[in-house]
Amino acid sequence: MSEHQAVHSVARVAATLRTVLAGFREGGARALPLLVGEQEGGEPEAAILPYDLFVLLLQAVERADDVAIGDLAGQRIAEAPAPGQGLDTAALARLVADANPGQADEILRAGGASAQED
Repeated sequence: MSEHQAVHSVARVAATLRTVLAGFREGGARALPLLVGEQEGGEPEAAILPYDLFVLLLQAVERADDVAIGDLAGQRIAEAPAPGQGLDTAALARLVADANPGQADEILRAGGASAQED
């Protein structure tokens, strides 16, 4: 989508919606979204997009979430202690502190660890 795409007024979009929908049917997911604002050529406030493009965007978000969850799971497995090693209180405190940096010092003190430990 071009940064220079025109913004159309609500009145114009309402008057031409059937034509817009016909263009979406013809162009499918390749059809450009329609930018809508209060005034013609003003700031965009909404986008009307083809349903096929909407579905593709949702699928991309789902894939991105799956990748992020997969990466997180892989990272957690890599950081896990070896079988039989377990986590001592200090190691657990460091993991919790990493997830809560604003309270890290307090969490580490409570767990008997310090920020300098590895």
